[in-house]
Amino acid sequence: MWVQSAPVDSPVSPAQVWARLAIDLQERAIRLMAQLAFNLVAAQSEGPGKESDHAFSTHCPQNPA
Repeated sequence: MWVQSAPVDSPVSPAQVWARLAIDLQERAIRLMAQLAFNLVAAQSEGPGKESDHAFSTHCPQNPA
């Protein structure tokens, strides 16, 4: 069941939220973001849509004649 929270009188910036997080929660958030970034890079480098599969060669063969 969804419970609506009380409206906030003034918006809270992400910096304010981060500053109030316990150090262990900040560390967990940083580790999670690093893991997500790693997974994104790994998926892009091993997937069938690798850039090298779609890249065109910039080398122009010379005409032997």
